[in-house]
Amino acid sequence: MGEKEIVPPEYRLPLVFVGLSIIALMCAIFLFVKTVQHTEPIRFSSDEKVSSESSKFVIDVSGAVKSPGVYTLVYGSRVSDAIAIAGGFSDEADMDAVALRINQANVLSDGSKVYIPKKEEHGSQILSTGLSTLSSLSNLISINTASADELDTLTGIGPVTAKKIIDNRPYARLEELVTKKAVSQSLFDKLKNQLSL
Repeated sequence: MGEKEIVPPEYRLPLVFVGLSIIALMCAIFLFVKTVQHTEPIRFSSDEKVSSESSKFVIDVSGAVKSPGVYTLVYGSRVSDAIAIAGGFSDEADMDAVALRINQANVLSDGSKVYIPKKEEHGSQILSTGLSTLSSLSNLISINTASADELDTLTGIGPVTAKKIIDNRPYARLEELVTKKAVSQSLFDKLKNQLSL
C-alpha cells in the first residue's frame, strides 16, 4: 500500500511560484535597504565651526598697502598673503626697502604686524611681523628654516636642542617650541625676540 502524497500534484507548481516570489521579494527588500543606507558619519555643525575657527588668526597690516587694517587669515599664511589681502602694495611703497628687508615667504602667527615702508621713510620705520624692528628683522632666526649651525648661534641652544627644534618642524606659532618640548619655557622667554617663523 503506497504512501499518501502530502501535496496534491495540481498544487505543486503554484506553491513553487509562491516560494520563488517570496525569495525574490526578500532579495529586493534587502537590496533596496542597502542602497539607501548612508555610510557617512554624522557630523555636527558645531564641531566643524570650532575646528575652522581654531585654524584662523588675526594680523595687522599697515603702511604702504592699498587697504590697511586688521585681517583674519588661516594658519600657515605668509607675509605675501597678508599683503595680498590688504589690496597689495600702494604707489607709496618703497619697493627697494621691501626687497631688502621683508621676507614675503615668512609664516605669520596670531597677533603679527606687517608694516610696509613708504618711500619717504627710507626704510627707517618698523618692518614687523610683531617681533622686531627693521634693524633686527633681518637678524631673526627662522625656527622653520634655519640650519642646525644657525640655531646653535643662539644663547642656550646647543647641537642637541637644535636637533630637537629641527625634528619638531613645522611650527605654526613660536610658542609651539615649548608645547612640542623642543625648548623649555624659560629658554623660550629669553630667545623669543630673536626668533621668527
